[in-house]
Amino acid sequence: MRPKLQYNLQPIRVPSGWTVTINNLFEVELTPETSDWFACSVLLGGVRRSSGHCFDSRVEPEGDPNGEFVIDFLKIDYDQRGKPVKNSEVFLGEFRTKSKIEFIKKIESFMIES
Repeated sequence: MRPKLQYNLQPIRVPSGWTVTINNLFEVELTPETSDWFACSVLLGGVRRSSGHCFDSRVEPEGDPNGEFVIDFLKIDYDQRGKPVKNSEVFLGEFRTKSKIEFIKKIESFMIES
């Protein structure tokens, strides 16, 4: 049995059609004492295969308590078997903020609008 984690996963609203592919985002603020909880290459990632929209997010610099939350928005083509088509990624933009609340709101609004 896994030991209980110190923090719960961060609540986030995920609309129908979206899949959260990576979730390393916990319900804790980014501070010098908690920076280890933000030391991973991807905090939260998701995809909507029907439209090809996806996002990846992280803290830059990784695990830095003074860093920024960064979200990359992309669109990827998928073949008939649901596999990503090589080199089909289109960069749609980036969002940066020091506010975890704004970070979560931006991800939720991207999923709702895409």
